[in-house]
Amino acid sequence: MISALTGEVHLKENFFSDFVFIYYFTEVQYQKNAMKKILFALFLISLLSCEDDNPILDAYELLGFEVEATGEFDPYKTLIDTASNQVIIFSSVNLDLNSFPLSLNPVVTVSPGASVMPSSGSVVVFDDPEDFVIYTITAEDGLGSEEYMFTIRDKQIPNAGFENWFEETGMNAQPFFQPGKYTESTAWATTNMGTSIYSIYGTTPVQDGNNKMAKIETVETVAIPLVAGAMYLGKFDLDAAIADPNNPAAAAKLGIPFFGKPTAIQFKYSYESGDQLIQAALKDPGNLFGGFDIYNLEGTDKFGINAILEKRTGDMVTIIAQAVYESDQEINTMTEMKLELEYLSDDDPTHFHISFSPSVDGGMFKGAPGSSLIIDDLKMIYE
Repeated sequence: MISALTGEVHLKENFFSDFVFIYYFTEVQYQKNAMKKILFALFLISLLSCEDDNPILDAYELLGFEVEATGEFDPYKTLIDTASNQVIIFSSVNLDLNSFPLSLNPVVTVSPGASVMPSSGSVVVFDDPEDFVIYTITAEDGLGSEEYMFTIRDKQIPNAGFENWFEETGMNAQPFFQPGKYTESTAWATTNMGTSIYSIYGTTPVQDGNNKMAKIETVETVAIPLVAGAMYLGKFDLDAAIADPNNPAAAAKLGIPFFGKPTAIQFKYSYESGDQLIQAALKDPGNLFGGFDIYNLEGTDKFGINAILEKRTGDMVTIIAQAVYESDQEINTMTEMKLELEYLSDDDPTHFHISFSPSVDGGMFKGAPGSSLIIDDLKMIYE
């Protein structure tokens, strides 16, 4: 303390000990407060982490899909494709019209807390091999959901008789026909969308009494002198066609899931070549709409059929079996053909594609406008 008489500073005897005590007490309190802040921060981090990763509140995954066998349906393979949001169950028993209506009771497993509609175990009815059911999985918090399309298949190809055709709207805002009962579930694709801007369609249904068949033609448009029609198993990618118009093959996404191992492919066909075989060449390479030089060629057009069984593992593709056929012989009446598959591997396939074209070199702008290939009653042969 300071003396009022001398102005000298005099420390109390216990000043230092008091100071040490105050310092110690203050330091302890500071450390306690700091520790409380750290613990509280850790608690908040943990709480937020739990909320972000909570598998119960925000998860809506499809974990399993099972169907029991019935007299008409014997499941042997289930495919859950999360990339395309599809569930396909394959039956070892071939389905025909006598199998329908077909009632199934799928048991669906989803993320804990999530819900699914139709509910697991409820009856769904298929009236046709190309019918489908949409399952919607919703998270417990209701903020997220996802749809899966459930279809059924057997060891044959859907709509292999080409009796079903649905309407699709083209780039000209007009409807045209595509093979299949529904756009969502059809296994078949064509190049019709690509030429729809010109109101020209290379693949169309043809009627013969009560029977429908698929007619595939090589056509010409006001901008392109030769466009070979095509029908194949897979999807037509319009975006790819627009991005690379000089490469028609880029738009064809070939193949459907398929696990059978047939020995041959049987179908009925007729073929007529167009009058003049031509070779069209781009005046400005790389510019599809810059005009063409057209050269008349000797000979006649050829149609082509290409069938391949594949095993796909990630980006790796292994050819399991294949059949390739080309011919310029005209067949005026529907004639049955059987193509033997040549097996190159003992592996089990995962995909199959077959393509039909009335001008086998149409992708290189070579062919005859007017060439026509008619296909009907495709069948996979197992022996």
